[in-house]
Amino acid sequence: MKPLLLNKKSTSFQQSFIIKHHRFPQFLKVWHYHPELELIFIIKSTGTCFAGDKILPFKEGELMLLGSNLPHMMKNDPAYFEEGSGLEAEALVIHFLPDFLAAAIKNIPEFSILDRLLKRSGQGILFSGNKHKKEVATLMKQMLEGDDFSRVLNFLALLKILAEEKDYQFISSQGYVNSLSYSNSRLDKVYEYVMNNFDDPSITLDHVAEIAHMNKSSFCRYFKKITQKTFSSFLNEIRVGYSCKILLEQDKKNISEISYLSGFNNISNFNRQFKMMVGMSPIKYKKLYQN
Repeated sequence: MKPLLLNKKSTSFQQSFIIKHHRFPQFLKVWHYHPELELIFIIKSTGTCFAGDKILPFKEGELMLLGSNLPHMMKNDPAYFEEGSGLEAEALVIHFLPDFLAAAIKNIPEFSILDRLLKRSGQGILFSGNKHKKEVATLMKQMLEGDDFSRVLNFLALLKILAEEKDYQFISSQGYVNSLSYSNSRLDKVYEYVMNNFDDPSITLDHVAEIAHMNKSSFCRYFKKITQKTFSSFLNEIRVGYSCKILLEQDKKNISEISYLSGFNNISNFNRQFKMMVGMSPIKYKKLYQN
């Protein structure tokens, strides 16, 4: 099944963008995409963000910009789904189409920095600068209450802050973004399967090739051509990304348990893949972030 296309359009044709204040027991746990870009500021919540071909934890104060048609899902921690937990997922969210500023970007040189921001957003951007995140959050809150004109001015100021921010990281890989331009469902089905089953150590290349309706050798060549990486590398990146989240959030679990929960069938392979992708051992990674 392909990621679900969600309709984020405003009911009014007089709005260039939509801003909403979400307060739910949990975020919508659906692997989806939409043509609008999505700017998210997490006010209160913890969980896992699935975006493109990457997994990363999210928490209070997180700010991210997801590009047009980039599949994503915000999955809250298990505690949010327990009856009577009293937990709440709260966020400010803005949706806007990529051609929102097309005419201005084309004709006004000063707007060129916004064009670069929109292009970068295709991979998804996680912003880290605390000062600028607070400024963006303040502007978003003001936009909820202001009139139409002041809302647009605040939105432009917000985009300028994000465009000039240097402290950020891309979420998904360029290879994944490139693969989205191919108008077939083969990789959509593969991505959907991997996102739902990456923690299963029994995933085989034969089965994944069968999902794509290809033989194994053809699938390997096709996947490498589209994403610039092997399928095994892609799968290991997803698993290592998830293991990072567990390492940071679950102190009582040992490395062997984390290896198994992330989908690795033996700890030596887990340690090897983790060090190759993160640049250090799982134990060192955990100690570094604890300190």
